Amino acid sequence: MSEEENAPASKKDGDIPVTSSADLCKITVEMAGLCRHRLDIVSRSLEPMVYDSQGFLDAVKKLMVTNRGRVRIIVLDPSTLISRSGHRLIELALRLSSYMEIRRPGEHHAGFNEAMLIADRLMVVHRKYSDRYEGMANFHAPRLAYSLTENFEVIWQNAETIADFRRLML
Repeated sequence: MSEEENAPASKKDGDIPVTSSADLCKITVEMAGLCRHRLDIVSRSLEPMVYDSQGFLDAVKKLMVTNRGRVRIIVLDPSTLISRSGHRLIELALRLSSYMEIRRPGEHHAGFNEAMLIADRLMVVHRKYSDRYEGMANFHAPRLAYSLTENFEVIWQNAETIADFRRLML
């Protein structure tokens, strides 16, 4: 493996292809670790190997506790999360609900199928299809981040809280 392949993704210029679950996990953890203010996520079912990984959880905890950052998550298909307990990001959201909120898309956006992570309105991971790992990432894409944030905001404003998550803690 060359030095360039081992270098942190954040040191690479422009769009970075995401072609596998390993790519997605590595880039997502790195991006979350660099985030200082706000992290917006849209995911099919909060893929455990990415969003339940210790590295991601540590980065999110640091963002919320040290920086008082905010995390907003839209889960496109929460049914798998509701039927399966033990996802540590859900548990963290329930404990730190002042900093993290999880919703499902409203009826108007029920067919939305993209996945994205937007960090500090600057860094992005975007997958056109949320059920695939293929996509792109960029650690300095303010225009794309702005566009995706606008889309996220519309979905967020029409999204619904997921009452079943509260029941998981009982």
